[in-house]
Amino acid sequence: MSVIITGSQKNKIGKTIITIKTAVELSRSGRKVLMVDLSSGKVKISEYLNVNEDIIYDVMDVLQKTCSMEQAVMEIKENLYLLPSPRIPGKIDELNRELFINLFEGTENFDDVIIDADSLTSWYIDFSRIDAAITINNNDFSCVKEISSDRAISSKASNFVVVINKFNKKEAKKGRMMKSADIEKLTNTTISSLIEENANYSAFRHEMFFDENVLKTEIKHIVKKLNL
Repeated sequence: MSVIITGSQKNKIGKTIITIKTAVELSRSGRKVLMVDLSSGKVKISEYLNVNEDIIYDVMDVLQKTCSMEQAVMEIKENLYLLPSPRIPGKIDELNRELFINLFEGTENFDDVIIDADSLTSWYIDFSRIDAAITINNNDFSCVKEISSDRAISSKASNFVVVINKFNKKEAKKGRMMKSADIEKLTNTTISSLIEENANYSAFRHEMFFDENVLKTEIKHIVKKLNL
């Protein structure tokens, strides 16, 4: 089983959308994929996938051993499953490192577990359990410091994947935002996937997650970098 975690130090960067699209792509290859929603963001994975009203048990119920993994996991599509974030406001804030480790007790039947976290710097994450860490950022000047700190804190993970989303090409040409080559040079990393800013991706709709042509090349680059 491979464990992948996605995070970003920025809000509204498209982290959850990229997490879902990556999970969908992995499931298409025949791998059994579990999405785990540990994010406290405004829009949950369950809301993007239109299953929010179907939640009975959530990830915190599993981690606190109120219910079994089997009771809480929701089947989304063939080979694609979700362990949802709580619908109750603030419940996810009870998460700590001890509870995080409990996650791995019931996931053995999956080929891949992809965890949508708030940030890779979240204190509860035990990177000794993580195979790949995906950091998602844009090309503003703060990205260099943020990507570098994400790389350092996730150094125990065997694979570090950099995704630049909402890349503003025009502002980069004018010198008001960073060029991709400069990001790579200053962070000593390689950008695995670069997604240019697009209004369509800011208003992502349910059907777009399962449209093979939406972000096809960009997501395939991420999956290739994961080396699964």
